Amino acid sequence: MSEKIYLKIDQQRYVKKPKVDIGDVITVYCSDKDMIEKIGHITLVEFTLGKYDRKVLDALDVVGIIQKEYPDADIECLGECDFVVEYKKPEKEGTVHWIKVAVICFITMVGSGYGIIAYNNDVSTTDIFDRVYELLGASAYKATNAMEIAYAVGLFIGIVIFYDHFAGQKLSKAPTPLEVEMDKYDKDISESVIDREGGK
Repeated sequence: MSEKIYLKIDQQRYVKKPKVDIGDVITVYCSDKDMIEKIGHITLVEFTLGKYDRKVLDALDVVGIIQKEYPDADIECLGECDFVVEYKKPEKEGTVHWIKVAVICFITMVGSGYGIIAYNNDVSTTDIFDRVYELLGASAYKATNAMEIAYAVGLFIGIVIFYDHFAGQKLSKAPTPLEVEMDKYDKDISESVIDREGGK
């Protein structure tokens, strides 16, 4: 009786070693645990020792590789028919890396600050605050800048809550808006790569 093997294939997987085994990018399941272990260690693809490379693979390629070892196996693929395996050589976080991080942080900070200043100027935020002071009968408190301080603190808290990150920690388990957009971008890239290179 042939063994039933299930393969769960995701559309895109990232690896950090040039020799990629089936178990590195595909979830394998069958009733025989030893078979799962052996299939997981079968070589799927090998990348050249560059910094970056990618390959588009087909589920049928995986089935063929497994059936060379287990000719009688009954294999069922779940998930994607075509998928992308991307290899990126791990880089050491040296001085150059941290310089890049510092430059990006500086540019982001300056750009964000400019954007906030430009917005406040466009909507005449200071005039709005003056009007609110007058409506509340608290014109004498203008010199304390209490409303401006509350606005700045509230803006900071709002940004932290919206992006759901502070000091490297997430405030909730849900993906952030930025993570959702990055996932959409990765999916679009994968589909484009498969469309362009899948038939080659």
